[in-house]
Amino acid sequence: MDRFVIHKKPRVERSPPNADPVSKAAEEEGEEKEESDSERENREGARAEFLKKQKELQPSEQPVELKRLSDTRWSCQYSALWAVQKTLPVILAILKDIKLQPHARRSTDARALLSLIDEEFILHLILFEDLFCTAKFMSDTLQSPNLLLETATDLAYSVITTIKEKRTEDTWRAIWSKAKGLCAKVGVAPQKPPHERRQSQPPHHLQDFIVEAPIETEHPTMSSPDALRTSSFYPVIDRLVNEMTRRFSTEAGAVLTGTSALNPKHATFLQKESLFPMAQHYGIREDNLLAEIHQVHRLLERKEEQGVTVSSTLEFLALLKPYKDAFVDLYKLLSISVTLPVSSASCERSFSCMRRVKTYLRNRTGDARHSNLALLSISAARTKALDVKMIIDAFALNHSNRRIVLL
Repeated sequence: MDRFVIHKKPRVERSPPNADPVSKAAEEEGEEKEESDSERENREGARAEFLKKQKELQPSEQPVELKRLSDTRWSCQYSALWAVQKTLPVILAILKDIKLQPHARRSTDARALLSLIDEEFILHLILFEDLFCTAKFMSDTLQSPNLLLETATDLAYSVITTIKEKRTEDTWRAIWSKAKGLCAKVGVAPQKPPHERRQSQPPHHLQDFIVEAPIETEHPTMSSPDALRTSSFYPVIDRLVNEMTRRFSTEAGAVLTGTSALNPKHATFLQKESLFPMAQHYGIREDNLLAEIHQVHRLLERKEEQGVTVSSTLEFLALLKPYKDAFVDLYKLLSISVTLPVSSASCERSFSCMRRVKTYLRNRTGDARHSNLALLSISAARTKALDVKMIIDAFALNHSNRRIVLL
């Protein structure tokens, strides 16, 4: 009779509708915390069960934890694919155990997941793990905040060439053989060949037309490797190559080479052959830029005699700021150059900080204060270097009415 007993949650006293916003916010934040604690406990329990099962089935190997799939970073996607491939026997064993449990919802979910893990799933798991393994090191390199854009272009071209070379029969046979071996290892039964179906006739309203495309297509299975190669292997590689080629085009490569030529530490510093493609892309005349390059060389020599040296593009831009009316085109290229190297890593770090800054209690904060808080959180290194006592003293001087008067 215990399973028919209804366990009620303790009644929580809610604030009246006319309560102040702070009380409502605290109340809702407490409810969210209660739900998050419950989810955290379930997640920790599933994690402990997963690690325990790994030690039982794979005692000689280091335990591996599943990764959350990321939509932006290829390296994270590769880590997730590799973890699933490495622990696939453990995943299947846990799902089979859950399927036998009396909990109806968990049992149904386990049955659904087990039905999806078939030969075709394992084949695509091997295929994507192989392709993302090739692109992983480029993704890791692009996350570096000190990466030169010219280096990123060269790296992208080498990865594109490597992926193109994988579009061969030998690569397909290797992936097919590896998928078959993993299926045999984890005990995934081979799919039955589909029954022959009666050829469908075209609809009546299309009888007077010439139909060139198939009206109905059958989903390929592992029993037809040629169909899977045509429908999965080649399209995936072609889509990946086309997307990378579009993002790292020849025109974009010329612009990125020009940004490196504006770095005083680079070997092509202020070389016209490297700067002209970038200038042409942004509508700058080559003769004007050539004259400015000649004059800026003299300016740099004079500054070196005065003991002033530049070691980065930003320092070069600061040096030319007082002379920006004389070096209009070069100053424009420098401004573009210091803007472009803001990589996706910096943007992702900024978005991660926003979740910690924009809480529910700060939801009605003004834009100016919210921007200041975000800037302090994103630039944490510079924030920690500030003298807190000086800031407090300056705040006290600006707000005389905030002093506590002791009688």
